[in-house]
Amino acid sequence: MNNFRIGAAAAAFILGITARLIFTYLIPPPLPFPIDIVDAFIVLTGAMVAVFSAYEFILVRYRDTAELLPMFSAVIWTVIVSSYLILRYLPAYQTSLSILSTGVFIGMGWWIQAINTAANSRRSHTLNIIMASRTSTEYQQQTRASSKLYLTQVIPPELAEWRTCPQKDEYRYTDVPTDIIDAMNGTVYVLNYFEFLAQGIKYRDLDACLLRECFSGILAGLERRGFHLIIEAQKSDQRNYEGLIALNKEWNGESTVERYRTNPDNSALGTRYPAGEELQNILFAKKPQTTDQPADASGPSLATADGVPVGSAPP
Repeated sequence: MNNFRIGAAAAAFILGITARLIFTYLIPPPLPFPIDIVDAFIVLTGAMVAVFSAYEFILVRYRDTAELLPMFSAVIWTVIVSSYLILRYLPAYQTSLSILSTGVFIGMGWWIQAINTAANSRRSHTLNIIMASRTSTEYQQQTRASSKLYLTQVIPPELAEWRTCPQKDEYRYTDVPTDIIDAMNGTVYVLNYFEFLAQGIKYRDLDACLLRECFSGILAGLERRGFHLIIEAQKSDQRNYEGLIALNKEWNGESTVERYRTNPDNSALGTRYPAGEELQNILFAKKPQTTDQPADASGPSLATADGVPVGSAPP
């Protein structure tokens, strides 16, 4: 699209120059229209070629200018066209034109420099956060606890609900082993960490490109493993982990939570741990064991006329 704009403007510019040459040397005056129209067309299209080319050059070298660069491009185009009109029709205002042009170009240069400085500061801050996570004892402990059980497996929905609402009556007999609790807590810790990164990117405090190169694959797996934890957290507040979900969708093209939110039971997430009988034993670990009393298996007994059972010793 960008190359098309430059090509179309360049083609129009060349056509304008060609028409000007034809009207100047091949078609004798008087012309049916003022030649100024052709000159204005050449200036307009030439300014578009210059602005579009500069736009692409600056955008490639300084990606952080993308937000306001269209506005500055329009200002530059207006200055170029205004310069032509003033120089041709109002030469008395050349001094004002020079001041305006100088101020615009100085302001644009200062703006690009400020954007570039802010971007470098943001990248440095992001790199410090990444390195801090690598050297943080707490982060490493929580990550190891999570990956010990849930590196490839998925937290089951029952345990995710138990962690969110342990006071539910259906979990009154639940006794979860310590290693599983530590693994779930570690997963929640890492989820919260990535939610923090997502909010930092959203408000442009962190560099999105650098974090994407480092964590895009990790984030996809993390959302899958913590799927049921996220679902349970959003039942209490829909805003929980919304930044993480949006970031994963932006980085990887799809969010597992958004895809399977309405039908989590059919989500293709992977093997759940624990599952089956092992999970049931955990959920009902504290349930009292009831023993059935055996029925009296003795049949009818024989007795004498005095009421003494047959086979018993006489009194």
